[in-house]
Amino acid sequence: MNKNKKFCVIGTPVAHSKSPELYRRIFDERGYPDYTYTINEIKTEEELGRFLEDVRNGVWDGCNVTMPWKTLAAERMDILLDNASLTQSVNTVVRRGSILYGDSTDGGGMCDAIISDTKVGPEGKSVVILGCGGAARSIIAELAIRRARKIDIFCREGRNRTLTEELIERIKKFDKDSAEISIYENDDIDALSRMINEADILINCTPLGMIPHENELPIPDSIIFNEDLIVADSIYNPDETLLIKKARTHNCRTVKGIRMLEMQAQRAAMLYLKKCCCE
Repeated sequence: MNKNKKFCVIGTPVAHSKSPELYRRIFDERGYPDYTYTINEIKTEEELGRFLEDVRNGVWDGCNVTMPWKTLAAERMDILLDNASLTQSVNTVVRRGSILYGDSTDGGGMCDAIISDTKVGPEGKSVVILGCGGAARSIIAELAIRRARKIDIFCREGRNRTLTEELIERIKKFDKDSAEISIYENDDIDALSRMINEADILINCTPLGMIPHENELPIPDSIIFNEDLIVADSIYNPDETLLIKKARTHNCRTVKGIRMLEMQAQRAAMLYLKKCCCE
């Protein structure tokens, strides 16, 4: 019998999370029926600090991190792995002894979902990213690692944009021949329309379209999609966002947010189950 271990997802709002059912299935499939996974609402930075100390002290064995704590959680890790070392953002925390390891599986999960659902990978492709939060940065880093040709990012001024600019500099240092990466103002509609028209893949990483804003699009409805465009959304609640519905009216191939969630969960589970470099 496996020793019981405790995991959870933290963030705010987080009550809608599908993570418990996903990880319950993964744990059962892999022979860990005693592992538990719950939801833990963390509303303030102080609560985040106390929670991560609880992880360090063995109250929890690890967690997934969602908005708005991905960047602040990364600052509290002892060691950042793989994608997280580029993005300085984590969505997965695991404890080994009293050491906290952080990784970001969002980017790998999105790329895996696109490949699985469309049979198209990012290598050599032009990609438009909407937003520049923690998930977006993980995806940008993964696209660069997987040799995308061009990445165009649309986001607002602010801390996330500054962090994205810093990420781009780290990517360039990591690989001088990496993708051509550009950032545009969120409201530069002419550039957005032009870049989407030239893109192979469009990925939404903004919260627009997520309940309770399910009737909002992250782009103007007037923008037309070429039918060769692949449209992916990081939002999984609702199951089919307004962006995905719009893409289907233009006969585009689509990737729902639940597919990214499933794929990144598989990657995170490898960390939880000790099948990783920090074992």
